[in-house]
Amino acid sequence: MKKTGRIIAATAAVTGFIGGAGYTVFREIMHRNATLPEKLSSIINKKDETAPAFDAAHDERAIWFEQQTFESFEIVNSRGLKLRAHLLRADDPSDVYVFASHGYRNHGRGEFNVMAKFYHDKGYNVFMIDHQAAGESEGTYIGFGYHESRDGLLWLDFMKKTFDEHIQIILHGVSMGSATVMLMSGNEALPENVKFTVADCGYTSAWNQFSHNFKSMHAPVFPVLYAANFFNKRISGFDFRDTDTKDAVSRAKLPMLFIHGAKDDFVPTCMGSQLYAFCGSEHKELYIAPDAAHAESYPVQSKEYEARINSFIDKYIG
Repeated sequence: MKKTGRIIAATAAVTGFIGGAGYTVFREIMHRNATLPEKLSSIINKKDETAPAFDAAHDERAIWFEQQTFESFEIVNSRGLKLRAHLLRADDPSDVYVFASHGYRNHGRGEFNVMAKFYHDKGYNVFMIDHQAAGESEGTYIGFGYHESRDGLLWLDFMKKTFDEHIQIILHGVSMGSATVMLMSGNEALPENVKFTVADCGYTSAWNQFSHNFKSMHAPVFPVLYAANFFNKRISGFDFRDTDTKDAVSRAKLPMLFIHGAKDDFVPTCMGSQLYAFCGSEHKELYIAPDAAHAESYPVQSKEYEARINSFIDKYIG
């Protein structure tokens, strides 16, 4: 009996430790106020000292962006959260809107403060979303594209009703925002207003992304990530594997431009190649940006990045 009691006590202790570790990892990954992810990102996504330096604070495009006037919009999603978006309207009337979807722990105007000028100079409207638990939007936990893609479809419906039923829309996402627009692109509810998608440095799923990050830090995927997923399913309402962007793009019919940094260690470059290979669209393209780390393809390779988008605009925007 004593031996059985010791076994039960030891099992309970181990279970408690794993549960505690799993909850801590869940909170640090998903909670909007967690501080650990930024530290881990700097460790995993190692900087190449020979790569071109980029200083957003002194970039002329970012300085121009800060001087602009933005219109704010709000919707309430199915979970009762108030979500905000900000519109940089074109100087002259235009029926083209860029749905700008930001990355993990960023927000709309923070992610697109350099890139927005490119679209604005083309005479397009730039509609920048603050996803749940980011920017000015409500929410405690980040959804890694699962909730954001559903909210994105609500935003598209809102845009049609607010601006015009016949507007043309470009989906452009970076990192988690890329996963968001890829999940939207594979959804049968996507409106015909969307003409093409730009998916910049997106992951194949949140599960694959976290597994890669764990291995990069020499941390065990089992049992800690499994425990974190347990809490995520019960608190956030989805499984990390439910963000399978490979499956989504395999069902996509609209043109898709995949972009990934050649030196991306955070979301590995191979994921961009895999997504391109899985994409079911007849009109798809992959650009691997030289010298670019995670989410740096545009600032590091702006001219080529813009040339790739311009090629899609020439073909698919009326």
